[in-house]
Parts: sequence; structure tokens; C-alpha cells
Amino acid sequence: MTPTGTVDIAALKARHPLSGVIEAAGIRLRGRGRVRQGVCPFHEETEGSFTVYADTQRFYCFGCGLGGDVLDFIQRTERLSLPEAIRSLDASPLVATMPDAPLRAASAQQRAPVGDPALLTAAMRCYQRQLQLSQAAPAYLSGRGISLAAARHLGLGYASGHGLRDWLKQGGFDDERILRSGLVRERRERFGGMIVVPELIGGRVHWLAGRSIWPEVSPRFQALPGPKPVLGLCRLDCHSPWIVVAEGLFDWLLLSAWGLPACAALGTQGMDRLASSLQGRPRVFLAFDADETGRAAADELAGLLGAHRAAIVNLPQGVSDVGELGARPDGRAVFLDQLRRAATAAR
Repeated sequence: MTPTGTVDIAALKARHPLSGVIEAAGIRLRGRGRVRQGVCPFHEETEGSFTVYADTQRFYCFGCGLGGDVLDFIQRTERLSLPEAIRSLDASPLVATMPDAPLRAASAQQRAPVGDPALLTAAMRCYQRQLQLSQAAPAYLSGRGISLAAARHLGLGYASGHGLRDWLKQGGFDDERILRSGLVRERRERFGGMIVVPELIGGRVHWLAGRSIWPEVSPRFQALPGPKPVLGLCRLDCHSPWIVVAEGLFDWLLLSAWGLPACAALGTQGMDRLASSLQGRPRVFLAFDADETGRAAADELAGLLGAHRAAIVNLPQGVSDVGELGARPDGRAVFLDQLRRAATAAR
């Protein structure tokens, strides 16, 4: 027995490789192999100074100097004590990692997320109610080009950080089931201070992600543990002659608010799985970020889909991602012009 109880800490860390836990928290990591990098969740930056080392299972940010192992990461992101972080990690489902990571979950069945559509759907109703009561959240969405009417249509919500547990208890869900869902971690809500985005399948919520509207809330992105979906793909008409695949969460929200048939890759990894998900789609426009990683992912996906199906949408000079166009009054017109250019070039 250890000072933290009967939990074998070394085995616990082996079951939950660091990169998988980080990506399950909504942080995109670039690269493959021993060293991967992403944007640090602990301070404001755009350079991608946050570095993860597969051989030591540790992270370090060259921007703010913070570092540690998987338990340090959970302590900081979830704002938990060490014993609370151990219990949180021990209760979490195993998550998939990059194929070349040295530590992996034992099987695909073990890596499957623990889903609870009934509870997640009930939680989403709470978040939608809190969005209606908030002033800051609709203002944030409006500043990013998403009206309150569009937010309602997309099923968005806002997590104030208070009241979710009571709401779910009133709905008949017990504490054990609430904790198992991953929505509440010890003393705080996972999505507190965030716009909450649901993955809807048949009117029921199967997965959630969030984006902070407050600079002091860290990390800025959160997601439920487990494999990420191709967000929004299940909402699209299977007979649509074309769709747009964006890279990020708010890229997809903006495209959908504009009335375009869109889905989100939610990162730049797993293009082979994404290509498989897009089977049967006759024309696919790829609107990934304008950085090196986004362009490389778009090129990879286009190659997998084939020139007869895929076309890359080049964003205007100075625009780093689709979401930036939401702040411009001509954003939709600019994107549609680039979309037409991509369609013409592909003929």
C-alpha cells in the first residue's frame, strides 16, 4: 500500500499515457514520435511552446516554465490536490494515443469512452438554460459571429460553473453516475466558464467539448475523455452533394451558423480515420488552419480522399483560421468567395 491508498501510481500512469490525457482535455498536439508540441493551456500564447516527451511521459512549456507528469497536468487543469488527481485519473476511461507512443492502452475495447447519453442530454439542457440567463456568453458568441438564434439551432450552452450537480440530481441521476460522466471533478465542473458544444446523434448528446470565454479559465479548451468525433458529421444530410471540413471547434460553429454543410476534424491527427468517416461524400472542401500543421493535414487528407473528391480552401492572406472571419462583417462573403475559387480550381 502507498501513502495515497491502494492505487499503484506507476501502473496508473502506464494505463493513462500523458499525450492521450492531454488530447482528451482538448489540447491539440502536433507531430509524431518522441516529441510533440501544442499551445500551452496554462498561459496565453500562439507559438506552441508546450512540449510532451513520450519517452519520459513528462511535459514542459518553454514559454511559462511549467512542467511535470500526467498527475501534475491533471492537478493544474482540474485544479485538484494530488489525492484528488489520483482518484480522478483512476476513475477516467482509458483514451487512445498516437500509434508510436511507447505506452498504450491494452485494447480498443478498453479505450472506448464511457458514454451516458441520457445524462449528457440532461446536462446539456442545464447548460442551455444557463446560456439563456447569461449576458457574457451570448456577447462572446456574437463577437465571434454566432447569433443567439444560431446558438439555439446548434444546441449550444454555457456552463456557469454552478448548479449542474443539483440539476442532474433533480433529474434522478445519482452521485456515482454524475462523477463517472466526467462532467464534475471533485469540487468543480469540467466546463465551468465555457461555451459548451454537443455532439448530437438522433437528438441525444453523445459527447461534449467546451471553449473558455474568460482569460483566467485554463485550459481554454476542454473535452470529455475518449476518442473525438468528427463533430457535426452526423447532423448532415447524407445526400448533400458537398460538405466543408474545418479544423477547429469554432471554425465549425461559424460555418454552421452561416448555414453551410460543415463538420470539424477537431485537430490534425488521424486523417486516415477521418477519410474513412467521409466515405460516400462526393465532394469535400477542406478549410483547415493556415499554419504549417493545418496545411500538412489538409494535404494528407486530400491525398487520401483523391483529387476527384477533395479541394482545399485557401484562406485570405492574414487570416489564420475560419473562426477569425466571424469578427468581420464580410466574413461569410469572403469565405464563400474562397470556396468558389477552390471549386473552380478543382474542375
